[in-house]
Amino acid sequence: MSQVDHYTEGLSLYRQGRYAEALDELSPLCEQEGLLSRVARYYHAMSHRAMGIEALRRGEFHQAEQHLHTVVEAIGRCGDMTDYLASLYAGTARYRQCAEEMEKAVQSDGDSASVWRKLALARWRAGRRCEAYMTLAEAIRRVGEESELRVQLGLFHAAEEQYPEARAELNRAVEADCTNPDAHYYLALAAAAQNDIPAAVSSFQRALELRPDDLVCAYQLAIAAKAAEQAGFGVILRLPELLSQPAGSEIRQLARYVCREPDFVDAFLSLPPSAVDDELFDLLGGVLQMAIDEHPAYADLHYRCSRVFHRLGRTDAAIDYGLRALAINPRYIQALIHVGRLYAETSRPQEAIAHLEAAIACGGDWPDVHCLLGELMGRLDARGKARSHLKRALELNATYTRAAKSLELLAA
Repeated sequence: MSQVDHYTEGLSLYRQGRYAEALDELSPLCEQEGLLSRVARYYHAMSHRAMGIEALRRGEFHQAEQHLHTVVEAIGRCGDMTDYLASLYAGTARYRQCAEEMEKAVQSDGDSASVWRKLALARWRAGRRCEAYMTLAEAIRRVGEESELRVQLGLFHAAEEQYPEARAELNRAVEADCTNPDAHYYLALAAAAQNDIPAAVSSFQRALELRPDDLVCAYQLAIAAKAAEQAGFGVILRLPELLSQPAGSEIRQLARYVCREPDFVDAFLSLPPSAVDDELFDLLGGVLQMAIDEHPAYADLHYRCSRVFHRLGRTDAAIDYGLRALAINPRYIQALIHVGRLYAETSRPQEAIAHLEAAIACGGDWPDVHCLLGELMGRLDARGKARSHLKRALELNATYTRAAKSLELLAA
């Protein structure tokens, strides 16, 4: 069976909810390279996700843990829980510079709990731990009982293995804002560190209710629930509605994944036509539009959305999204060529020529572009320009049969 056959059958089984069979079909692709394998790895992980959630609902916590661990290893959690600034400086080890910049930020925005928290974190990472504690104490005096400040204080205590103090601060964070999922999540970790498994289960469950697409939290809830069951505690889980209905969560997850891995869309577009094209690409178009709503300035997303709508035969929408990509990046060669081809297909040669010429001017000096330009100009009776472009196509690719035939027709 070919890679495409394994993929097509695996995706069909996944869409039918036959996840174990989908795993069997997709597994041979997961260790290979290429765009198709990347798509297969994603749906392989999402099959484990669906089976993990179902195991949680049945109370089979060991199986849930195994499935969800596989998902987290493959694609991570759905939301980014890492503070951007802290991770940036952690990655470059420039903690002192981070602290200096955050000190300036506090001076200009001293009423922001988030700015104070980032300053405390920067000082902590720079090795100035006492100052970090003092920063949070000053922040609480200045801005009041903000949940995120108490969370950060709890994390500092937890980092020093002061778990009673950590739980006290995290409880205060929950009291300050009972809808803060981070407060419940870290409170669960602190409870687990003290082997208070029932409390950990309760807090993980509340965190998951507030952030139902958090795969890491779901995985840790499964671990805690299994531990509670083994210790003789009765566990009844109340899974949030969104987690119990993977489709909506999956679409949001897929939109985020597309933003990080744009080649994912190319892999779909490289597949041969099939009976499920309309359903599949209609879904993919919706996913891309969701991604565009979150990242409207990403020219790549608009370009790929255009290609998906073209695959669906929705040419007007394809042109619209192609032009949006070019409004963001007028020198986007692939988008210029794509829009040029769309105009050529819809019998608008002047617009097609303008876009293809722009693509060449931007560096798209490619045989297929010159060939199409030559054919379009020939139809407009601009024979000299047409001949020039067709000859250039053959200079770039001497075996380009289509260009050679077009040149012969032009000379006839």
